[in-house]
Amino acid sequence: MKKKHWSAKLSLMLIALVIVLAGCQPVGSVDVSKVMSNLFTVKSSEGASSVTLELTADPAASITPEEKRAIELLNGFKVEVTEMKQQSPTELSAKGSLAYANVKIPFHLVLSDMIYTIQIEGAKKPIVIGNSAAIGAGSALPTTPELQKQIEQLGQKAVEAMPKFSSFFTSNFPNPKTISAEAANVTVNGEALQLQKLHVELKGSELVGLIKGFLTNVLKDEEGLKQFIAALYDVYAPFLKEMVKAGSANAEGDTGALDSIMPFLENKTLAVEFIYTFLKSNLEQVVASFDQSLNSLPKNEDGKSVQDLLNDNQSLTMDLYVDAENVTRKSTSVLLLTLPDSAKHGLKSIKVTSSGEVWNVNKPVTIDPIDTTGGVVEWMNKSGRLTSSKLVASLDPKSDLYKLLKDELNITKKEVNLTVSSEVSIIPGLTPFNDQGTVMVPARFVAEQLDADVEWDAAKQQVTITDPLSGNVTVLTINSTQASVNGQLQTLEKAAVIVEGSTYIPVRFVAESMNAKVGWTQETQTVGIVRE
Repeated sequence: MKKKHWSAKLSLMLIALVIVLAGCQPVGSVDVSKVMSNLFTVKSSEGASSVTLELTADPAASITPEEKRAIELLNGFKVEVTEMKQQSPTELSAKGSLAYANVKIPFHLVLSDMIYTIQIEGAKKPIVIGNSAAIGAGSALPTTPELQKQIEQLGQKAVEAMPKFSSFFTSNFPNPKTISAEAANVTVNGEALQLQKLHVELKGSELVGLIKGFLTNVLKDEEGLKQFIAALYDVYAPFLKEMVKAGSANAEGDTGALDSIMPFLENKTLAVEFIYTFLKSNLEQVVASFDQSLNSLPKNEDGKSVQDLLNDNQSLTMDLYVDAENVTRKSTSVLLLTLPDSAKHGLKSIKVTSSGEVWNVNKPVTIDPIDTTGGVVEWMNKSGRLTSSKLVASLDPKSDLYKLLKDELNITKKEVNLTVSSEVSIIPGLTPFNDQGTVMVPARFVAEQLDADVEWDAAKQQVTITDPLSGNVTVLTINSTQASVNGQLQTLEKAAVIVEGSTYIPVRFVAESMNAKVGWTQETQTVGIVRE
């Protein structure tokens, strides 16, 4: 299957579908704009929900057995939340299960202070995902305590600003063609309620016109656009100020470019006016040339345009049941994506069905915590990346989740291909070179491609590579042919060396220390590293 080719297109379709529904003018007695805005203003609630994935395969498609098995596994995949408790916008717990084939895996998730803790059947300990915005040890960004503090606060600020962000979109998007409201009697958590049913149907063929209508409305909404920019400023300006300060302090030479930004970050009015003028000018050009630009977009391999792909075979149907305060109490939706070229990638269609309901809205609710006294597994590695190998390493090899992720979906399978230069790399840290028959590869680049952590000890001139999947810890010393793997000394073909600030080591050694295999293609002078 051409997974990468279609993942981007599907993502764009999904984003467009969701954004369109974020808009809409009043329908009957229902203020649709208020309904959508209220999705982000609810402070607390309890609820339940489910999402089911259905994949329809093309029997005539020529796909690998692995791809066929993946489709079979994911068809019918279901995420069910039986107990959701939201204590505040940034405090939430959810209990439920993941279901696929004949397997059901219970889980318990908690969000608190922008930190996720997940207890799932098969995990050795609760898994913790910290603030993903934090700067990792391997980052090239300058780090100061003030900057780190601002980064950690970004998530909280963004959550608090969501009502302002959403109101900008809800007030400017036009209605889809099919939208209606009527009274409905429904049951929510066993309670009979009289609500308004908002029914929406959206076809892919409508998206282009709705997006153009949105951009046209934004041009007319000077006050709304400025308020939107101001809200963005409030969230990101403090972070950007510290970023500029840290950059200037660490810069070598002229800092004029960085210094020129600071007046805008220090003056909100100046920043808003400058950005508004820039956006307005560019939006005018976009709207004026919208149709022409759309027609000039490149077509896919079969000669189909964007308009051809966004047809009535792509659809979203949604029913929202809202109360007198325009708060959604119950919902159902069906997203259908019919894919062209099914014979090439194996899928005819993707269908996502979801439902949910909430109660105790804006009433006192207490989340269900996860017991972490027995320790946790930090999923985010030391470079600030979330890696599949770190996740799989935290699981019991006998568990269903481990078997699904590693054995069935092969999420830890890695493949790295590097073309070898006959001389020392002209792109330090990326390109390998041949040292009298020994291929030398950039240690950090290759190790991180295989999901390992890399640490540099300048005092000892040592590189430490920690592979979470195998558990192997490898220590290499610059200009030494001796290396340590889990405390056992081994001899390298060539000594580790530094080339223009990057550490290079023999490819076979680094690969085999992480249970990977090395291959060589003579015609292209390419070294390949594969780990199953």
